[in-house]
Amino acid sequence: MNRAVIYACSHRKGGNSDRAAELLARGVREAGGRADVVVLRDYEILHCLSCGFCAKTDRTDRTRCALGEKDQAWEAFGPLLTARTVLLASPVYFYHLPSRLKAWIDRGQQFWTAWEGRDPWLVDLPRRTAHAVLVAGQPSGDKLFEGARLTLKYFLRNFNLTLAPPATFRGVDAPGDLADRNDFEDAIIRLGRTAWEQSG
Repeated sequence: MNRAVIYACSHRKGGNSDRAAELLARGVREAGGRADVVVLRDYEILHCLSCGFCAKTDRTDRTRCALGEKDQAWEAFGPLLTARTVLLASPVYFYHLPSRLKAWIDRGQQFWTAWEGRDPWLVDLPRRTAHAVLVAGQPSGDKLFEGARLTLKYFLRNFNLTLAPPATFRGVDAPGDLADRNDFEDAIIRLGRTAWEQSG
């Protein structure tokens, strides 16, 4: 576990979440770490069938899921098992996470089943901290980020990851909005740096 993984979770190439992922990676590297960026939209991810197959098997690889050999969800899960720290950069759509990210999270049912069954290959992973950058075009709303935060919290728990309070940014919508805010960008770089330094 000598690398950070950063998930870029937007459907839109070159948008604010991609920029946030780049800034997180810069922060990690400035702190002396190594960072891999996983662009989630580049992975084929089928939606969970809610078929219960993962509750009927104790396999520890992609074949625990009935869809495991039909798409690339497992490849995207892999770094969650091996990274020293995990960071995510995501937009917020309608007070929640974008659909591809949510579909991938739903496919994490196989890990929830293994976690609840106290499977050693999962529960014996070292305790680590995850961080998220959430950006929203909406400038207001008391609970704007709450749905995303809770979903990420309980998803990441299945990998022995504790989600730190997310860094949230409002009024970031059109491509380039984040780049126009030096204060936002500096905060994201600092988060990447701190995430790596504190993960040692």
